[in-house]
Parts: sequence; structure tokens; C-alpha cells
Amino acid sequence: MRGIRQNTLVFVVLFLLITGCASEKKIPADNIRGRADRAFGELRSEETGSKAYPRQEKRAAIRPSVQSALEQGGAVRVQKGKRPDWVDGESAQYPSPLYLTGVGYDPDRKSAEDKARAEIAKIFLSKIDARTRSYQEYLQTTSKGRSQTEQAVTIEEITKVSTQKVLSGVRISQVYQETGQEPIFYALAVLDRGQSAQILRDKIHGLDRETERLFSSAKAEKDMLVTVKYLRQAIQSHILRGAYDAELRIVSQSGRGISPPIPFAEIKSKLESILLRDFLIGVSVTGTRAGEIQDALLQGLNQQGFSVSEDLTRAQVLVRGTVEIKPLDRGASEWKYVQWRTHFDMVDKEGGAVFGSVNKTGREGHLNLAQAENRAVRKMRKTLATEIAVKMKRYIFSQ
Repeated sequence: MRGIRQNTLVFVVLFLLITGCASEKKIPADNIRGRADRAFGELRSEETGSKAYPRQEKRAAIRPSVQSALEQGGAVRVQKGKRPDWVDGESAQYPSPLYLTGVGYDPDRKSAEDKARAEIAKIFLSKIDARTRSYQEYLQTTSKGRSQTEQAVTIEEITKVSTQKVLSGVRISQVYQETGQEPIFYALAVLDRGQSAQILRDKIHGLDRETERLFSSAKAEKDMLVTVKYLRQAIQSHILRGAYDAELRIVSQSGRGISPPIPFAEIKSKLESILLRDFLIGVSVTGTRAGEIQDALLQGLNQQGFSVSEDLTRAQVLVRGTVEIKPLDRGASEWKYVQWRTHFDMVDKEGGAVFGSVNKTGREGHLNLAQAENRAVRKMRKTLATEIAVKMKRYIFSQ
């Protein structure tokens, strides 16, 4: 059957709703810096237990601490004179086996510090982008001739979530000002590898427990609609833990991550099995030229990757509606008009709840009533097939 052959697209639909399309192009450096700046700006102090870096107008009022600014998270005293080793190479105080470092420079001190942070963020953002792209390549199937899906969550949003914890550990440890005709500030940002690795391991273990819980619930659930939602959430957790694992490989001295307790392929296989064989949609249309409208809905749902059953008793979700087309009396006008109306409900058969409705009305005209009616049918076929399929997908794949 055509619907069965096309249903492998459903998994890609689900995946793209979670991750968006992964670009084959490298992220421009300016975009990465901007994303890094936003990530740092949104970090909350409770994530690290330390104060956020002070604003420009408050810096002058802060007395430099005797202790390391890395430990205190406060203002950093500007060094002058001899050029520090970290400006041109590795820092002896923060060696690469124990710290990740980034150096930024700019005539403005704050810009230099932001650029130093961004140098560290670039490492994570590019690695996570590559990891997410590998997920897309792994899941990619042929979708020629089928409609593109919306991208509810983009790659940028996934990297934003996954980098917030680890980037909260980045600190500006030293600032050097090179005096001269055009003074330049140099800033050194550092990230403790051991501390960050522990944060990431905790996040990964937490997501693994959540994925196991969701997968177990999916296997025990009898309602196919609920099962799909559990698996969707399990996939989301798995992809996010993949981003954390990519970061762990960066900060860990061993360069190794943590293997997931449930392979991604196992969740994928379970979802495909349900969508291909068990989750069915029924369509029932009555009224004027109902057969043509029903055919259009079947085609639209198939193009979105859904399985449609002619046996309504087997369906988990029912699309039911009425269609009406009637002539409009326009007096002696040579141009003939018809008015059309449609009403459709989408019903979750398990509980009988209506989770979505589509009401449309319109007018079409032509030199004769038969052609005006044909125009109305074409308009309804196009409008209903798209809108109902999108609403169905949004409901089934919502959390």
C-alpha cells in the first residue's frame, strides 16, 4: 500500500520537530560568538553558586580581591608591563591538561573578555553541531516528493541548552593591557576540566535515567498515542545527552564519553514499528462530493507519513467531517457562483476527546455552475489536506 511505503518519513518528521535540519555548512565565527554571548548572558548564579560578572558601571566600585579572581568570580585587576605567557601561547598557571583556555583582545575591555569566552564556546558549539548532524545523517531516509516539515526546535536551541551548564564554569582569570599609541586589552578565559566533567557526567546520568523511564513507560503503555509521546520524549532526552556527551569528550582528560544504557537505534526501531504497523488514522467525510475530499485528506496524511486505515474501528485517531457546496443566487449575472463550507473534528478515540477542529468557508465562481463547483472542490482539497495534516502532526508529537 502507498501509505505503508511512505510511513518511514514519520520518524524523520518527529526527529526534525526535535532537532531541526542540521546544516552541512560550518557555523560562521561571528554567529558562534553571538551565540556564546547570549549563552553567558542567560546563565544564572545558582548554577555555579558564584556571582555573575559585574556590569561596566559597577566595576570601578569593586575592590580587587587578594584571592584569585577565578575562585571569587569578581573583578580582575588589569596587568601592565611585561607581556604574559598566555597572550602568545599556553599559560603556565593554567596548563591545557587541566584547563581549557581562550584568549580575546580588543581596545574595549569588556569586548576582549567576551571574545575570550567565545573562544572556549566555539569549541563546544562546533562539536555539538557535528554530533547533531551525525544524528540527522543516521536517521535520514528518502523523502522525495514529500512536504518539508517545520523546524520547531533548531540546532542553535539545542546547543544553547547543552552548553549552559558547562559554560557556567568559564571565568576571566587575567586581563592584560598593552599600552601604547592604541592600547589593547587581552583577556584570558579558563574552564576547569575536572569540575566541568563532573557537571556533565551528572547531567548525562540524569538524562539516562529519564530516557530509561520513558522507554519503559512506552513499552508498558497500551494507548498508542501515549506510547508515541513517550518515545518522542525519550528521543529528545537521548539527543540532548548526546550533546552533553560530546562536551564531556572535550573536557575529559581521557577524551572518552559515557555509553548510553539504551542505544538510540533501539528507540528508533520501537517508534518505527508503532508508526508503521500499530498507529492508524481513520477518515470519514460526508456531504457534497465527499469522496473527492476524503481522497485528498488520505493523500495529505500519507504525505506527512501517517498510516491510514479504511477500517475505522482499528484507528486510534479519527478525522470526521462534512462538506457542503451550494449555488449562490446572483440575479442575472452571467458569472455563476457557489459557496462552500466545511467542518472537521479530530478525535482521540481512546477517550473520545476532540483535540482539534477545522472550519472553512469560501466562494468560487465560473461561467457555469459545474466549473464553479470544481473550483470549490480543488480549493477545499488543497486547504483541508494541508491544515488537517499539520494539526494532526502537531497533536501527536506534542509533549
